[in-house]
Amino acid sequence: MPFLRFLVALACVSLIVSGLMLQNGPHDVVIDACPWLQQLSLNCPAWLTPQPVPEFAPLVCFGLAGLGFLFVIWPLFGGVLDQPPQIVLEQFIQRGRDLHERCRKQGDQAVQQDIDAWNREVSALLRRLGHRYVLAFGDFRNIQLFASQYDTAATIELRQRLQRLEEFLQRFNQPEPD
Repeated sequence: MPFLRFLVALACVSLIVSGLMLQNGPHDVVIDACPWLQQLSLNCPAWLTPQPVPEFAPLVCFGLAGLGFLFVIWPLFGGVLDQPPQIVLEQFIQRGRDLHERCRKQGDQAVQQDIDAWNREVSALLRRLGHRYVLAFGDFRNIQLFASQYDTAATIELRQRLQRLEEFLQRFNQPEPD
C-alpha cells in the first residue's frame, strides 16, 4: 500500500506540473493523435482532426491532483482523528450516567429513545473493539447492584450496562505486562 500511495503522489505531481504548463503555456495548444497513429503505421481517420485543449483542462488537472493527494494524506489524519478507546468509553459512561439521572427525573418513557440511541452507539464502538465486548455488554450475569425503591427496569439496565463499561475501561487502563 505505501508503494501505491507513492505512485499516486507521483501522478499528482505530474498532474500539477501539466496543469501549470497548460495554464501558463501558449493558449493555442491542440491535441493531435495522428502523429502517434502514424508511428504505429496506421492511417489517421478523417474524423480525428486536431482539437484545441479546453480552457478548463488545468482546473481538471488540479482537481484530480487534489483528490489524489487526499488519498495519500488521509491515513495520516485518520489516526489523529480517532480517539483512544479509554476516552470514548469515559464519554459513554458519562452519557449513561446523565441518562440514568434523566430517567429518575423525567421517567423511563421520556428518555427511552435516548437510551436506545446510546445503546446503539456503544454497541457500534464495542464492535470495533471486538465481538467479545459486544457480548459482554449485553450479559448482566455476575453484576451485583443494590437497587433502591426509585429504580425501574430501565434504570437498572442502564446501571448494569454502565458497570460493564467501567469494567472495560479498567481493562484498557491496566498497564500491559512486560
